[in-house]
Amino acid sequence: MLLSSRSDFEIVVGDFRDGVERASEPLAAAIHDPRLRVIEMDTAPASLSADWNQMIEHATGDWISIIGENDYADPDICEVIAATLKRVSNADALSWGRAEFVPPELGDGKEIARVPTGSKLLLPEQDEMMRRLFYWAGASERPDCHFSAWHGAVRRTVLDQIRSAFSNVYFENARPDIDSLCKVTMLAKRMVFWERPLSVQCRCSTDADAALSMESQALEGFPFSPTMGVAGATALAIEAFKRRYGIELDGWQSGFIAACVKDCETATSGEAFHARKAAYAKAIEDWIGKRGLKDFKPEFKRKPKVPRFQGIMEETLYFDMAMDATQDAASFYRLINAISFPVHLLDHKLA
Repeated sequence: MLLSSRSDFEIVVGDFRDGVERASEPLAAAIHDPRLRVIEMDTAPASLSADWNQMIEHATGDWISIIGENDYADPDICEVIAATLKRVSNADALSWGRAEFVPPELGDGKEIARVPTGSKLLLPEQDEMMRRLFYWAGASERPDCHFSAWHGAVRRTVLDQIRSAFSNVYFENARPDIDSLCKVTMLAKRMVFWERPLSVQCRCSTDADAALSMESQALEGFPFSPTMGVAGATALAIEAFKRRYGIELDGWQSGFIAACVKDCETATSGEAFHARKAAYAKAIEDWIGKRGLKDFKPEFKRKPKVPRFQGIMEETLYFDMAMDATQDAASFYRLINAISFPVHLLDHKLA
């Protein structure tokens, strides 16, 4: 990120002492760049939310974006924000096309990347985003709404409103990414979505450990677990948020069950599919009874002997993730950046 010539962004790294040394001490000593600040913490936070809350206090920018240590974000997000604000001065939350990278050592065969090919700047309405998030309208294995500080950008003023409105903290859920999603979607008045990817989320070896650590977050009467899959983990965090603030909704159950079906169908092996299907089926029956199973009919559509699709379909490019021998999120972003609409042309495109 520091290879960028931009001077209108900062990188704040939170470093917690592990034993007697800090992981980033060599980094801080080797890199003398005013855009990089390593914040030294003497005590590790009690949760990831507590971690993020501390980091927000140290950031000085008008817009905040949070990524993991294995992820990558393009500093040209600043360019997109500037171009957006020229046309939509009241924009207060920015999201972009999703890009995910699976390192070679964590893959289960040939991983197929999915990269959006569109470059339109869209202005979704808040009520539609609320419907997609809380009612799971049009969801895949997760809600089709991504406005949060996690792999998105949010105005500091919105984050301050969140802190005032929700328990005097920015984040408080065991899944602060979903917590942020709920709060930003409820409070941001003008959301902007650019179809092109601007960051890469990297799967890491600690993801499974994080899911297991969330087992203690089980909710009475809602028997879903983070280890079931993406839909279960997301729904658990959303339900925890709703209960925390007394938000009662009805009519979202069918959309969530449809997402559970799709979550099962993302399994890349028959064994994983049947295990996921059995876990979701039991949870759904325990939750709302056998009537909930009438629409839960996932099918294992993967045919191991048939090569997975590569090409363009429905404005999405599918290709071998190992192309160009990518090894990490940064190198993967350089690859998709080279084949995507140039960020620096956005302002001209919108003129």
